[in-house]
Amino acid sequence: MTQAAAPTANTATNTTISVSTTIPLSPTVKGNAHEHNHVEDNKELIKRVIETPGCFMHTVKGTVPHLTPDVMRLQGFGGVHVSIEQLLQDHQPAGFDKWPCTLSKFLNLQDMVLLCDLRDSSQYAKVPIKSDRHVAIKTHKGVRQLTLEEYLKVVRAYQPDIVATMADQIADPDFSSGSTGRGSVSDGESESQGSPSTGLGLKRVKRSVDRSLKWLDQILMDRQGMDALAADRAADEAKRRKKKGTVAGGHSLRDLENQAQEILKPDLATGNTVTAATSIPWTSVSVFAHVLGSHVEQERVRSAQETAKRDAVDGFIVDANPLQGSSKETLLSLLKVSLDHLPVEKPRMVYGLQTPEDVLRSIALGADLFDTTYPFHLTEDGKASLYSFGYDNNNISTSTSTNCTSGVATTNRWINLWDDEHANKFVPILEDCRCYACKGGRHTRAYINHLLKAHEMLATVLLMSHNMYQYSKFFSNVRQSIQDGTFEQYSASFVEQFGSEPERTGEIHAAQAIVEAALLKRNRLDGSNSNSLSSGRSSGDGDSSSDFEGDQGAMSKKDRAEARRKLKEQERHERKEKNRVEGLKRKEEKQQRLTNETREP
Repeated sequence: MTQAAAPTANTATNTTISVSTTIPLSPTVKGNAHEHNHVEDNKELIKRVIETPGCFMHTVKGTVPHLTPDVMRLQGFGGVHVSIEQLLQDHQPAGFDKWPCTLSKFLNLQDMVLLCDLRDSSQYAKVPIKSDRHVAIKTHKGVRQLTLEEYLKVVRAYQPDIVATMADQIADPDFSSGSTGRGSVSDGESESQGSPSTGLGLKRVKRSVDRSLKWLDQILMDRQGMDALAADRAADEAKRRKKKGTVAGGHSLRDLENQAQEILKPDLATGNTVTAATSIPWTSVSVFAHVLGSHVEQERVRSAQETAKRDAVDGFIVDANPLQGSSKETLLSLLKVSLDHLPVEKPRMVYGLQTPEDVLRSIALGADLFDTTYPFHLTEDGKASLYSFGYDNNNISTSTSTNCTSGVATTNRWINLWDDEHANKFVPILEDCRCYACKGGRHTRAYINHLLKAHEMLATVLLMSHNMYQYSKFFSNVRQSIQDGTFEQYSASFVEQFGSEPERTGEIHAAQAIVEAALLKRNRLDGSNSNSLSSGRSSGDGDSSSDFEGDQGAMSKKDRAEARRKLKEQERHERKEKNRVEGLKRKEEKQQRLTNETREP
């Protein structure tokens, strides 16, 4: 991993902010922040680089949602974040012996920096059954157990630029209330039992940190070509011998396990062990380590300090997704605890904080990297960004706040193009915006409003292109403000002008509900699959358009459930009436046949 410039201290907040850390990290990789080059297989590949504070593009199943590869490459981001649980097939990793290429080539993303993690960074889904030997991941066919051995096979096959380590994550909201209820249970432990400072809650947090550190050491050993699983095999053998009563020499089970661990104990500075290499190293792949600790501050400190001791680690990931449910102050406080004990010269990535104001606060605490979940969520809701940072704030008027008909809180940081008021606005989403959707005034608000209501995929393509461009420009201006020493000033101005992001409740716009209901009804009548609902929503979210006409507010989950019930009741009535009419028709035909037969001589 290379560094383009030394970190710069933000003295006003007494934190350190990296300005231009670049990733990654092959010695032959070069380029600059907004360049890319399509090359053939037999030519030298020019990788993009990532300036920090910066972003990896969020992907779903290996592709940036709503964007074609060409439009995706117009964005000012240098890397993509790929979730292994979304890509892994049933026959893998056993089928990787036939894997013909790296994951970058498979996804046609050779010019992008590719970061692979096990879980989806945009959300946290609790999964059951974790142990010292495996983690559980949610694949497209349900929950699956992934062992460390299988994980290492995946990494060797995919060969990403950066890989995140296996980690034993905890659903932290279970601890925040100090509840005594039971959640998923593994190895005799309850993930949601006890308080954050005493009892089984603290024991569970310590176990998660210990497991993750153990896996980190094994991954670093395997990267050097060492046999990282020898200690596990030795422990299994000791347990087998003890069970059969064949442990010799007066050695206890614990003695044999400690001996195996001591033999393979790595050098924290290099990641090497005293054993000889047993396989081909994969040192061209950088390793980002997860920093854990739940709501327990001392465990967050221990996890950060112990992980930072491993000099072979190239970067760090602090996942705030499991902390959702805590107050924003608590979440940022726990984030600070972890970041304060991580070295400033290595990239520090944060999951779960993507809104512009949260990004600004995280950067002030020392975070370097984020993902693009925020513009993705805006696009899913039919919203277009209007916010800007620092140098462009004068271009945005606070009068852009509108009384949207969605029934949710209004804000001047975005507009909802589902609103009827945009049907006659023949202007770009944002004046002077240079994105694919706005440039040259080629696509207007009225046109995108029409596309949304016509259920055309081009609507989300244009919205995603615009929202991604604005997010990229936001980060570019943040980096410039850090260099100019105006970061604090512009951050305060941003919060004053645009406020905080309204809570995303999951409700959908009334116009969107009408469109999805009409599509659902049409698909049912046609007997076709209902997966074509907009924004990837399930068929259960739509209702009959007749139930929604005249509604001006967003429909709550309760309202949608009631509408679905009415729709089903209406369909049952229609089927019953259809059967009654067909029965009368058959009865009349039978009577006619009998009449004709009696008339015959």
